[in-house]
Amino acid sequence: MTRIAPGNGTPNQPSIDGPLARAASATLEPAAAVGAGARARETERPDQPAPLGGVGNARGAADASAFLKEIKRWEGEHPNLYVDTRGYVTTGIGHLLKTADDAAKLPWLHSGTGRAATAAEVKAAFARVAQAGADFKRANPNVNGLSAKAYEKFSDLVLPEGLSAKLATDRLNGEFLKGLRKTFPAFNSYPMPAQRALVDMAYNLGVAKLEHKFPNLVAACRKNPPDFGTAAAESHRSTCRHARNDATRGLFEQAARLTASIQQFPREIRL
Repeated sequence: MTRIAPGNGTPNQPSIDGPLARAASATLEPAAAVGAGARARETERPDQPAPLGGVGNARGAADASAFLKEIKRWEGEHPNLYVDTRGYVTTGIGHLLKTADDAAKLPWLHSGTGRAATAAEVKAAFARVAQAGADFKRANPNVNGLSAKAYEKFSDLVLPEGLSAKLATDRLNGEFLKGLRKTFPAFNSYPMPAQRALVDMAYNLGVAKLEHKFPNLVAACRKNPPDFGTAAAESHRSTCRHARNDATRGLFEQAARLTASIQQFPREIRL
């Protein structure tokens, strides 16, 4: 999307700053209103999306704080070890632990005593949780998995308070946002709804998998101007709840409407 820089103009030249600013800050219909029928099939009540921002970030690139609340809403926040719906041992705000060694790098505490866990205790807990998840999936192949809380009976280890948010913030800033800005050079100028949709997909899938599995979406967002309408149609993830997919699609649709309204202003002014 081409950004129109404000200028002084001439006394008889109509300013576009006013309508652009109003469009950027306009409150659009919430993403939760999209696909209500699909969300009605959810067994759990999804949280409502946060209020939308405007077009990009007028003062510079958005950091993790602009996206963390929404990521937390979908991923949840669990200080214990658990197995996610894809069968991976996880903790915090969707923080994947690929191996027992990865888990042992974190400063785990015993929830009952507050005592620091040893590396051997962490690795043993990792193995128990992973096995519990595998056993449940084998016995219940058509069920996503146990709740995160259900895994508390397999391990008493928890993360120190505040570490879940720090891990998520570090990954957002150091991995996902950096990767998205490389994949989408105009990312910082996208309407905030589009940024939020892409960050959610990247956090859920990984940037590499987003590029590999969603080539049509990536191509649509790379256009000039971006085609967020096509991105909305191409954003469905087979591994996600209906509510999360509906919200992501709704964010892209809002970005498409906002982009179209901004492109209309110069034409209206010339009339």
